[in-house]
Amino acid sequence: MKKKYFSDFNPFFLKILNFNYRIEYILFNFKNIIFSNSLSFEDLFILYFFYLKKVSNINIFFLNTGKIFLNFINFINKINKKYNIKINIFFPNLFLINKYIKKYNLNSFYNNIILRKICCFIRKLEIYNKIIYNFDIIITGQRYNRIDYGKLNFNFDNSRKIIKYNLLYFWDYKDIFYFIEKFNIKINYIYNYGYSSIGCEPCTKKISSEEHIRNGRWWWESSAKSKKECGLHL
Repeated sequence: MKKKYFSDFNPFFLKILNFNYRIEYILFNFKNIIFSNSLSFEDLFILYFFYLKKVSNINIFFLNTGKIFLNFINFINKINKKYNIKINIFFPNLFLINKYIKKYNLNSFYNNIILRKICCFIRKLEIYNKIIYNFDIIITGQRYNRIDYGKLNFNFDNSRKIIKYNLLYFWDYKDIFYFIEKFNIKINYIYNYGYSSIGCEPCTKKISSEEHIRNGRWWWESSAKSKKECGLHL
């Protein structure tokens, strides 16, 4: 009698099994967990699986830098309703923003990389560091193409004294979009308009399909792609 083989085996299934194992590992070993969600396709992919697993003990937050795209808050409200969760929204220190604008001008971040990084610090890092201060572990959707290969998917952030777990470290963006289409996962509407990486609105532009997905971030800077970061995930 001939053996029957499953010709429709999908290797992506193994990725999901591994992904599920990583989530289970976090839930079993940690209690004080926080998830940084920028509304990127990676973060919304993770959020979908938290919903499927009925995860309710993870704090989720979004940084409203004051420069976000139009309707992002409305999108967050839709996600909250769809998944029956609450994404906490935090804002930067208005005093520091006003001081920066008064000293350097509103759009001075276009002038040089130092002023851009100061703006990033004020609008992102300063409040980010305060948010995660009392947590044991932070989950991110960061992937290997944005991290030095010497780092791991699971590492300790010495500067912030917190464990960082990059759940999608070994995933390619094409793999993620395969599952997004497969499971009909709701993603950020700006991906339909030529944007491939989400940041503050004046610091992000549309790109062509041939370009690297990070090319739209801080597009006026000529430094290497690996150095084009705000500092949140370094």
